[in-house]
Amino acid sequence: MTTAENPSAPRRAAWIAALLIAAVALALHVRFLNHAGGLWRDEVNLVNLAGHSALADFAHDSFPVLMPLAVHGWMQAGFGKTDFGLRCLGALIGCGIVLALLANAWVTRRAPPLVGLALFALNSIAILYGDSLRAYGLGSLTIVLTATAAWLLLHKPTWPRTALFALAAILSVQALYQNAILVGAICVGAFAVCWRRKMFSPALKIFLGGLLAAVSLLPYLPNLLTVPANAASLRTGFQPEVIRANLAAALGFPLPQYLFVWALLAVVVIGCGIYLLTKNGGARHSVRAASDDPARRARSDAPYLAAADSIDAQLFAAITLLAALVMFGGFLWFAALPTQPWYFLPLMALAAVCFDAGLPALPQRFRAAGFGLVLATALAATAFAWRDVNFRLTNVDVLAQRLAAVAAPGDYVVVTPWYCGIGFERYFKSTAPWTTLPPLADHSGHRYDLIHEQMKNPDAIAPVLEKISATLRAGKRVWVVGWMEIPAPSAKPPTPLPPPPLKYSGWSDMPYAITWAGQTAHFLRQHARLFEQVKLPELGAVNPNEDLCLFIAEDAIPDKLSGK
Repeated sequence: MTTAENPSAPRRAAWIAALLIAAVALALHVRFLNHAGGLWRDEVNLVNLAGHSALADFAHDSFPVLMPLAVHGWMQAGFGKTDFGLRCLGALIGCGIVLALLANAWVTRRAPPLVGLALFALNSIAILYGDSLRAYGLGSLTIVLTATAAWLLLHKPTWPRTALFALAAILSVQALYQNAILVGAICVGAFAVCWRRKMFSPALKIFLGGLLAAVSLLPYLPNLLTVPANAASLRTGFQPEVIRANLAAALGFPLPQYLFVWALLAVVVIGCGIYLLTKNGGARHSVRAASDDPARRARSDAPYLAAADSIDAQLFAAITLLAALVMFGGFLWFAALPTQPWYFLPLMALAAVCFDAGLPALPQRFRAAGFGLVLATALAATAFAWRDVNFRLTNVDVLAQRLAAVAAPGDYVVVTPWYCGIGFERYFKSTAPWTTLPPLADHSGHRYDLIHEQMKNPDAIAPVLEKISATLRAGKRVWVVGWMEIPAPSAKPPTPLPPPPLKYSGWSDMPYAITWAGQTAHFLRQHARLFEQVKLPELGAVNPNEDLCLFIAEDAIPDKLSGK
């Protein structure tokens, strides 16, 4: 699907198509920017951390410091005063990935990145969560730049390019911990090229850049080697079936069958690379001489050297991809954390780069068909992505603002699950008191340490129930924000859970959150004459991880809240 031929009409058509796909991808980022709405809880957590002035505070997240530092700088520059202003940073990162794919394809093989653009740049998961104010978009961008810098160093192993590669690798691992695995895979791919060329100076420089990136992670070593208390409830163990489901959700775009397209392309790239690695490399001497005398590229052997560069690009892509898949699987096993589809974005970005660099040129008679398949994929992806990016990452901003307009000072607001209080605190501007289930002293971040203490307390929600009772007796209203089922009048309350760890869920807080919500719902059903869900205005597609409901316990639902 890619080729290193001289400029021709088909080549120009391919570049035109790639630029058009890139333009559509950029338009999708802009569309999502205008529909994303407020910040969901993970983003609020990051913004709260970025508001600190101490660099050490930035590391109190599940990522290294680069993304909090970027948000901090964005806010200090005056661009982060509104949600839209903060989202502009995420959109710029997402657009940067598209441009980085184009730059990488030009640097490696002077060929348009049709496959990477169609499969990754138009993927709605990559847009929605790559543009989110988390580190996955930045990690995807930096890993593409690291792969590009590695190829530049292989192409011309100078010390300035060594410094460029080291900088890109450091930024990459400082964006995401798992990027350290992918940087290692890039180094392995580069070593394979150096082995083929019998050139050890570039290998040493690649090793130096990778070593500097590894050294930059030393301050995080205690957290990497031990399990912090805050992460204990998240380590549910290595679950292959969950990983497969989330990987399928990420790769199965625009249709579920595209999971097999990714797999097939990976097999082709890796297979071709292994073949190149094992065959006799007759071009080694000429390639090495060319690196010593770049002027040779301007003479008669330039086409031969260009072909040798193409072989090296295929080998680099294949070994990098193989190492990335194996090492990333090992990382998931070691981390023992539950996955989400967006966790795979940096791996997908690197795979997209490897596809465009490593796929062999199709035979002449099949090139039109291959080009047509890529265009068909891009058209289908555009249609689905245009629909998908009309998507809000939360409704808590709208809900909190509407609730603030109707909640009286004597009313009481309860937020469940507890982690939804992070976003609610940002948007609820009212004198009405509020709390979470169970009550926590701090809602600025994911305080698993506090929730673990409450999980040990058999009466964790007793203060909330007492306040609910007092509020209802005073003739005021109780509002519940979050997820809750209204029980039948004859239903019995959920049985309290013993202290953790539980037999099947360990230190996970979810069984406790469900039990607390059920107990509170039963209490309201028994003590309020009217307890029902409030109908809210339709907002369109909302992130299911934070599409919250609103309930009221009192005599009647106010017309102002329902929008009548």
